[in-house]
Amino acid sequence: MLKFNLIDNARDSLEHAIGHLTTCKNFGCGDYKRAILDLSHVAELLFKERLRMIHPAFVLSNVDKYPSTAAHTVSAADALSRLENIAGVEFKNSDRAALKTIREKRNEIEHYEFSISEDEAKVVIGNILVFIFRFSCDEIGLDWADRRLTDPAWAKLNEYAAFYEAQRAHVLEILEGSGLPTVNCPMCHNDTFDLESEVCLLCGHREEVLKCVRCKADYLYSDVEYEDAGICSKCEWLDGYAAAHCEKY
Repeated sequence: MLKFNLIDNARDSLEHAIGHLTTCKNFGCGDYKRAILDLSHVAELLFKERLRMIHPAFVLSNVDKYPSTAAHTVSAADALSRLENIAGVEFKNSDRAALKTIREKRNEIEHYEFSISEDEAKVVIGNILVFIFRFSCDEIGLDWADRRLTDPAWAKLNEYAAFYEAQRAHVLEILEGSGLPTVNCPMCHNDTFDLESEVCLLCGHREEVLKCVRCKADYLYSDVEYEDAGICSKCEWLDGYAAAHCEKY
């Protein structure tokens, strides 16, 4: 019988992603799609392994069903919450942004249409790789970060991680003191979306900038819950708060 434990399973998906990133001469949407799916799978399995290190029951969605092998395992979002609350694992804002972005792209791939530019894909991939190598080393004690530096077969990954970090530092340096109005980009979750040109200066994501009919502030269509209301997320929150407390503002 062939069997993968959580680490074996995660490493296999990581190596599968590496194969797409290092052997394809002419990258296409399908290659980025496979790499994003594989790397999302790696992150989820690493979460479960960290929970298993505390107790195997925490890998299950319903811990009372332990040790059933047929019970559903915990979702990535719930695993993150458990790691924070039970294990005291701290996730930086950049970690959360990386995980949120790749989860959103994975959901597009699995449930809807999928489109991504080359620059966006490199940022998404670089973002999650930075997290995977840090988490696997700091929280699980794996040597993947060292292997990324020493194994020629993994060398291509350095370009993606380095691309993201270098581009992010470069863009933030340009924006500092520039006076350009920016907001958080819904794709890469950095404060690099230029409201004037309607494009993220880091990942190249584009979308229309709208004007709130209430407070006249600029906002992005993807940031609001009620798309046809014509108000920004801050005014949405104020509406919700007022409704909950029977107040006016």
